[in-house]
Amino acid sequence: MALDMRGFKAPEPDLETVLKGVLAGSHQKLEDSETLPREAYTSQAFFDYEVEKIFKKDWLCVGHVSQIPNVGDYFSVDILGELLVVVRAQDRIRVLSRICLHRWAPIAEGSGNTRVFSCPFHKWGYALDGQLLGAPLMDQVNGFDTKNCKLPEIRSEIVDGVIYINFDDKAYSIKDKLSDFSALMAKYEMDDLVVGWQVDYACDFNWKIAVETFMECYHHIGAHRDTVEPMHPGRLTYVDDSRPGWTIAWEPLRPDAKTEEAYANGLPPFRNLTDEELRLDSLALVYPMTLYGITPNRISVTGLIPVGPQKTLWRRNVLVPRATKELPEFEEIVKKARAIGDRIAQEDLDVNDMQQIGATSHLARPGRLSHLEKVVWQLADFVRDRVRD
Repeated sequence: MALDMRGFKAPEPDLETVLKGVLAGSHQKLEDSETLPREAYTSQAFFDYEVEKIFKKDWLCVGHVSQIPNVGDYFSVDILGELLVVVRAQDRIRVLSRICLHRWAPIAEGSGNTRVFSCPFHKWGYALDGQLLGAPLMDQVNGFDTKNCKLPEIRSEIVDGVIYINFDDKAYSIKDKLSDFSALMAKYEMDDLVVGWQVDYACDFNWKIAVETFMECYHHIGAHRDTVEPMHPGRLTYVDDSRPGWTIAWEPLRPDAKTEEAYANGLPPFRNLTDEELRLDSLALVYPMTLYGITPNRISVTGLIPVGPQKTLWRRNVLVPRATKELPEFEEIVKKARAIGDRIAQEDLDVNDMQQIGATSHLARPGRLSHLEKVVWQLADFVRDRVRD
């Protein structure tokens, strides 16, 4: 077992030095490429820079519309130090600050349904659109008017049922940027999908490590040699060139494998897929860190939440057709599907943890990339583009 050295705090270079190392790999061709330097995965200063240059300017996934099907349904999410609530108001889904305008106590926790958000501290009440409705015993306060008080709203857009937020009001439209991705996903009946089950992992590794391992298929021969590799050999996988906003990797089924053998988790396949599509998995990245696992019978959408340079929350919704979830045997199917999916996910989590431990070594140097790690190269270019002044 590797010794976890993350508790050992050796001096880290300053931001300028880390940026110089990150940008040194700019304009590399894939066949000449290397990983980002280890400090890009460990430096607090660089992580803080990513927060400002990437996370607060790009679109982040916070959930799925089927989590809040009825007016008044809500769930809370904490991201980048902000306490938010995603709620289905009378007019549309909104993402609001859930901090009371009075003395900052959270007005909602977890998930549920409500007509009014009520602060537990002094009972200030808010409508589903964030408007302050009532504030007891504030009639002696000069100039105070509830009509002038409304919870801040975070910009949000919905793409194929997935809820995205952006802290930059001037940012591009994610719906526009993903129009070709939506066209590709139409065959999976995205408007009819609901959350079948959810999985959360609190991870002790950098967000980029999570993205890289999810997206590249080279590691099928190692970490997934007994699970994924037999049906989806890494050597057969390929990655498209990046589009604006997203990229995709393709995982063909082994030519002599039977479709029913590969997808034996019990979930019925999507109705509109061709025979060729029934033999093809894919992995999509919506930059910077929303991950789609696309198979012939379910779609997983993982919204990563960066917590620190070496901490990430992995929040996954597994989507299935509404009719699948209504099957009498659905709970039994889920047990089988989860057992398979959880094993594969744990294999990824284990190697990600190992990689983060290795990244803390000051002897670690950028490593050369295989042609099967094209997405690692693409993500590095995305990061360089965002952090470059």
